[in-house]
Amino acid sequence: METEQEKSERELAEKLNEEAAKRIKDDPENKRVTPEEVEAAERAFFEDDEIITLRDRRKYRIPPCNLKDARRLMKLLKTVNIDAIILNFIPTENDELDEKRQQDLFDVLAMAFKNYPHIVTKDEHGEYIINREYLDEYLDLNTARQVIDMLIGLNGLKK
Repeated sequence: METEQEKSERELAEKLNEEAAKRIKDDPENKRVTPEEVEAAERAFFEDDEIITLRDRRKYRIPPCNLKDARRLMKLLKTVNIDAIILNFIPTENDELDEKRQQDLFDVLAMAFKNYPHIVTKDEHGEYIINREYLDEYLDLNTARQVIDMLIGLNGLKK
């Protein structure tokens, strides 16, 4: 049984806690993070997969990269044009460079679809083998950019 003094002390403590919580909540210093930033941070922390639908009308879960893939992703993002995916397919005078640029794009996309054996498998050396025909058929330029943006966001990288 609570005495009258204990009850008044508890009520005062609750009131002070509520006032302190309100001050902290209403403090403009604590409102710097946008809801989108909070969601992105939570996804990265809890490793939530992103979901995307390709032209085959199937939903695919894009997971965060493991450490090996994350290091490779950072290297590949320097060579792939992610703002305008089509620029990766424009031919130049150097066929070898053109093929490498396209392969780098497909290698980045392979990291997103690595859990789908009809799209990506691994060879005996652990390298990804990409079903380019499947991606050519069911992945458009806009969706390819979204996939790459998702990989960047899931892994906490900056463009």
